[in-house]
Amino acid sequence: MAFPNYGYGAYGYGYNAGAPGAANDNDNSYNAKYHFAAAQNAGFELTSHEEGQPRTLYVGNLDPAVTEEFICTLFSQIGVVTKTKVIFDTTSDPYAFVEFSDHMSAAQALQAMNHRQLLNREMKVNWATQPGTQQKVDTSKHFHVFVGDLSPEVDNKTLQDAFVPFGSISDVKVIRDPATQKSKGYGFVSYPRREEAERAIEQMNGQWLGRRTIRTNWATRKPTEGGGSTIQAFSKPTFDEVMSQTVGDNTSVYVGNVPPNVGEDEIRTTFRRFGAVVDIRHFKAQGYSFVKFDTKAAACRAIVEMNGAELAGQNLKCSWGKSSDAMPTNTRGGGGDYGYPAPAGFPGMPAQAPAAGQGAPYDPVAAAQFYQYYQYYFQQQQQNQPQ
Repeated sequence: MAFPNYGYGAYGYGYNAGAPGAANDNDNSYNAKYHFAAAQNAGFELTSHEEGQPRTLYVGNLDPAVTEEFICTLFSQIGVVTKTKVIFDTTSDPYAFVEFSDHMSAAQALQAMNHRQLLNREMKVNWATQPGTQQKVDTSKHFHVFVGDLSPEVDNKTLQDAFVPFGSISDVKVIRDPATQKSKGYGFVSYPRREEAERAIEQMNGQWLGRRTIRTNWATRKPTEGGGSTIQAFSKPTFDEVMSQTVGDNTSVYVGNVPPNVGEDEIRTTFRRFGAVVDIRHFKAQGYSFVKFDTKAAACRAIVEMNGAELAGQNLKCSWGKSSDAMPTNTRGGGGDYGYPAPAGFPGMPAQAPAAGQGAPYDPVAAAQFYQYYQYYFQQQQQNQPQ
């Protein structure tokens, strides 16, 4: 079948950014009591194999010229469509039901197609569910972007419009004071795909939105008593605050809580957007790394942006590495510039890291660096063995 060109691509639709999520604001929207029977009679699956994971969409406000093949081809751009039916009702405009093979594809289609123009009409897309069981899209496993420093005039639609170029948004929300309904200056944008969220974070950080430049980062998740989690804002210190936490020209960043499946290459790729990376010491078994930049400013930017950021499912812990300017020099050669004395009997080889409750307060950064130089000196000893 040849599709005429109605002004946007091969299928004649353009984006008219409206509020994200399900359509429910006019007479063309899904009416569960009215449309449920029609969907059942047409043989659509309105209950999922997994509770709370619907796969069937209602598509309303269609032009009478549409056909089932047209709708099927259009929605198949998002995922595998298993069933399509256009219903022509003498009392209203045509509407359709589209059933996908999985919930994720249906959720992406809902977000991508709702409010799009098709043959000069704005489609109204919603979940086709039973009366009284209208489903909310489960975004708990999606990827959530924290957006801070929002201007007071930025609302959900403005935030949606700014972030939709990076992918299919599954949820967007500007956080407001419940009493005054005034914006708290931050919000969240969720994407089904990680790469979409990553692009949004990388390209939107520092961009103007409204009257301010915004800052973006991974949102963190706060466990709830029921075992689930809720999205929360990640409060970041300012550049100046982080800069004041170290002395001299320190350019070393400690990166903790690194997932075991993350290697040095991924660490380098993640951090090089903040400046030139001159060295990386990655300790996979211990779950941490040290990233050395060419300038102090680059290291500071990395700490500000990456502390608390999510990498491969875990939130990183970033802080300054110990500056050699701030540490006493060890003349015995055991700990180099990191101040740990060499144990007796084996010059230059530390025996164990300082532990919690033993001597000085336990410092995870210092302990990590201890192990870093343990490995370094072990390598030096091996190289110095007679051949």
